[in-house]
Parts: sequence; C-alpha cells; structure tokens
Amino acid sequence: MTLRKILLLSSVVVLAGGTASYADTITLVGPFATNIYQQTANSPCVIGNPSCNNPAGFDVTTIPANPAGNGYNMVASPTYTVSQIETIVGSNAFWVGIDINETNVPQTLDYFAMTVNGSVVDLFSTLTSVPALNNGNGYADYLLETFKLAGYAGTDSVQFIMNMPLANDGAEQFFLIGAEPTPPPPATTPEPSSLILFGTGLAAAAGVARRRMASVINSK
Repeated sequence: MTLRKILLLSSVVVLAGGTASYADTITLVGPFATNIYQQTANSPCVIGNPSCNNPAGFDVTTIPANPAGNGYNMVASPTYTVSQIETIVGSNAFWVGIDINETNVPQTLDYFAMTVNGSVVDLFSTLTSVPALNNGNGYADYLLETFKLAGYAGTDSVQFIMNMPLANDGAEQFFLIGAEPTPPPPATTPEPSSLILFGTGLAAAAGVARRRMASVINSK
C-alpha cells in the first residue's frame, strides 16, 4: 500500500469512529469573528488559492475552487526544509491559519499533518465542522496550533498534508503564522444557523468517508 493510501486510510478510520495511527498533537481553535491573522508574504500559504501572497522562492500548492467530488483529497504542500520554515516563523513553535470559503453549508476538516523526512510529527485528525464567520478574505477563520520543529536539522524536509471531506466554495488558504508570546483570542460561538447546519455537513462528510473507505479497500 502506498504512503498516500496509508494516510488516507488513517483519516477514514477516524471518520468511522476508530483510532488514528497517530495521536493528535494539534488543536483547532476558532472561528474568529475579527480580522486578526492575515495571509501575507510574512505569513505565506503552504496550500491555497492562486491569490496567496508568498515571498519569492517559497512555493505553494494551488487548490481549485469547488473541488471535484466536493472535497479535497489528501492534498500535500510542496516540500520545504526546516530552514525555510524557520526563516518564516522563527525557531519557536508556530501555527497554521485557515481562511475558509463556503456556501451556506459548513465545510468539514478531518486531517492536517506536518511531516518531517516523511514521518508525521504533528497531526490533527478529528472530523470537525468549520463554519466561516465572513471575517474578510485572506484572514484566518481558524488556527491549527501548535507545530514544532525544534531539534531537527535545517536540511530536514518538511511537508504539510490536509484533507477536507466537504468543500463547497472558493479555495481555502492554509498559511504559516509565527506563534506570538500571548495565546490567540478565544473562539467565537457560531451563529445559530451554522449550528443547525452542522449535522448536514457531518452527514455529507460521513457519506464521503464511506465511499473513500470502499475505494481504498478495493484498490489494495
């Protein structure tokens, strides 16, 4: 079985209520109603849409709006070095901001990982509805925290991988943010309409998960 299928299968197992291959080390915080964390050349995208503002030499994996199948399937960023990442975020822990674009149906995120030399070292793998609060294009609706590269050599390779079972509008932006001395502000409670739609989003994601599980099993 390929690494891609192994990672996908671990994600599907989580959706089915099982245990992932790795323990989660990353926390999803949000949504934020205010424009606090902006995607800029100092906070470049690792995965995102063509409007991402990145410095020269720092590549980004471009993802489409309205993806085929209404979801992003284990999308990987370009491969960076530890030195490249630390040049952006410093040598301490850092966060990943997520700018969500959606219709009136909340999207879902169930996997985001950072690998070093091909091994998962930081992971979020809990099926979660991620309704946006329309806080402005290019601003983080959510933070994934906290990623750490302390102790790795500057030449070690780093990659980010994400999976969104349900994505229904413009392409998202996943961008690096240097962690600040103070913690991020508390998350904002979603509006009642978003809470009502929460079950709809999860039901759609569960259907996608079942189809993916069958596809992975049949392709082994």
